[in-house]
Amino acid sequence: MMRSLRRFLFPLAALLALGSPAGAQVVVVDEGTFSLLKDSVRVGREDFSIRRAVAAEGGFVAQGHVLRGDGRSSVALSTDSAGQPLRFQLERSVSGRVSESLSGESRRGLWSGRTVRGGVESGREFRLPTDVLAAATGVAHETWFLLRFGQRPGVRVLEPGTLTLQALRVEAAGADTVTIGFDAIPATRWLVRIGGTGSVNREAWIDAQGRLLRVRFPSDGVDALRDEPPR
Repeated sequence: MMRSLRRFLFPLAALLALGSPAGAQVVVVDEGTFSLLKDSVRVGREDFSIRRAVAAEGGFVAQGHVLRGDGRSSVALSTDSAGQPLRFQLERSVSGRVSESLSGESRRGLWSGRTVRGGVESGREFRLPTDVLAAATGVAHETWFLLRFGQRPGVRVLEPGTLTLQALRVEAAGADTVTIGFDAIPATRWLVRIGGTGSVNREAWIDAQGRLLRVRFPSDGVDALRDEPPR
């Protein structure tokens, strides 16, 4: 599993900087593989890694690869130590052909986003306020940033694909258990609401160390369940 993860993710790492001195030590915050389930049937998988620089004000880099049907997505996000997005990149392909490419970067308080879909390029630049997190639609592992940093009042979410900012509300929903293989793991369940409708966009279960065990997307009924318990 980890060999497959590295094969997909390491090329993206060269495109993103941690915002820390060259050669700074990094630690793995969380990494693994989710099975993507719909009506209990496996429809795909998501490999991911989240790392942090061991330095004063060290930032985070999250990288992932999502396979679902004949579609594949490679995604990478780097943030500062408070989860504020610095760089984002996503490339989607269908049947081996690139269908969409997204990128964005924070420069002097401005977010510069670029999208290429169907050979048509568009872009937008706007001021990025403080207390903003980033999470791409349908990417389970980026939920980690919403749970880790999204409990402060006034936090908003940047959706890099649409280049929109929306309100975020994260609520603890109590103790629960997630079964992975033969292991029943104590967990805390969280509800993530994005936008003004008040509906739940994501449900997430984390262990005592804050590592993701399960992420559910109610809108399309997809459940991302970890293949193995976190090490």
